[in-house]
Amino acid sequence: QKRPLEGPLRMGVIPTVAPFLLPRVLPRVRRRHPRLALRLHEAPTRALVALLEAGELDVLLLALEAPLEGLATLALFEEPFVVALPAGHRLASRKHLGEADLRGEPVLLLDDAHCLRAQAIAACRSAPAHEMGDFRATSLPTLVEMVAGGAGFTLLPESAARVERRRSDLALVPFSPPAPFRTIGFAWRPSSGRAAELELLAASFGPPSSGAPGR
Repeated sequence: QKRPLEGPLRMGVIPTVAPFLLPRVLPRVRRRHPRLALRLHEAPTRALVALLEAGELDVLLLALEAPLEGLATLALFEEPFVVALPAGHRLASRKHLGEADLRGEPVLLLDDAHCLRAQAIAACRSAPAHEMGDFRATSLPTLVEMVAGGAGFTLLPESAARVERRRSDLALVPFSPPAPFRTIGFAWRPSSGRAAELELLAASFGPPSSGAPGR
């Protein structure tokens, strides 16, 4: 009889999660479930949902704020957003920022394929910022380079901010509580029958270590 988490599991992961979370959790998954063959596919949310519904993926690792109607979901952790600014920006030395502090500031966002774009817009909704209409990044590293070059600010998930915190040309400032956040979790077809396995796997996908991502 096949044991839980044995054999192949096809997991789709969004690009704003994969490079920041997977390097930390995959060694833990391999130690705890050595018979699991995790096959990873990275793509934006819309493409992953289509592959899941077509039966080509078994589970998605993504932000649960995305449109996921009809799918079963399991929340893993909440990930706060952090404001990323050019190092010389007038707000760069602040210990915390409120949404009102960002009013009217030029903001850089990912393109429409990424659900992080909609989440960032929602986070700034009460203090509208001015989006740079002639530029939309296709990846977080590109977004960070543009911010570091002085083009505006952006919002980064905390896990991405941790990767960038050593840069001298970038300032990373937490939001004043309550900080906007996204919910990282699993999504799968209710008919798949793998809910118990995924709940077991979830124990290896904890949140990033705590601590403010300083400059």
